[in-house]
Amino acid sequence: MKTRGPKIPARRAPKQRRARQTVEAVLDAAVRILKRQGADAVTTNRIAEVAGVSIGSLYQYFPDKRAIFVALHRRHVEQIDRIVERKLIEHAASPLDVLVRGIIEAMVDAHSTEPELHEMLWAEVPHRAEAMLAFPVRIHGAFRLAIGARARGPKVSRDLDTVVFVVSHMVEALSHGAILHRPKGLSLAAAKQEAVRAVLAYLHAALRVGARSLLHQPPDLLV
Repeated sequence: MKTRGPKIPARRAPKQRRARQTVEAVLDAAVRILKRQGADAVTTNRIAEVAGVSIGSLYQYFPDKRAIFVALHRRHVEQIDRIVERKLIEHAASPLDVLVRGIIEAMVDAHSTEPELHEMLWAEVPHRAEAMLAFPVRIHGAFRLAIGARARGPKVSRDLDTVVFVVSHMVEALSHGAILHRPKGLSLAAAKQEAVRAVLAYLHAALRVGARSLLHQPPDLLV
């Protein structure tokens, strides 16, 4: 079942092409201001100025700055969904370890392109409200599909729901942590590899049947 994303308290939903372009211009302007001037400079007046729209037009779609942040977060979630979908297609016949590595590396790379934005969203969008940090549904579904294909038949050492829950949240947390909380001296490349190592170590233990691991086998060999 698809998790509902955060509700954007917009006064008006952009339906026509011009309206959607206005909304995208506002969101892009907020990101540009953040990169050039920092979080304190991100105000509705400044966003409208950089976007080339009137403040009245901005308020037609976003009643306040927080609504813009929530919309940026939703756009980020949709971007991650697309990345995961591409990796699912690319590695449709690959072993699970190859798929996991591909998803983690792609997610870290996606977050690394705009670290200031992700740091601001983490601070400004209330992380105590579950709806504000809607977990990318595609990640959970991807791992359920991939792990389920390999867990069909033999009895694995963990319940499938448990494995999917742990792996999904490990990937999400480590992808953000590699960008936002990486210690000094740890390169991004090294953080990426350690994230892959951690997830694969858990999966190796969880998907072990006797002396055999399902981690390195392509799904078509297990059907």
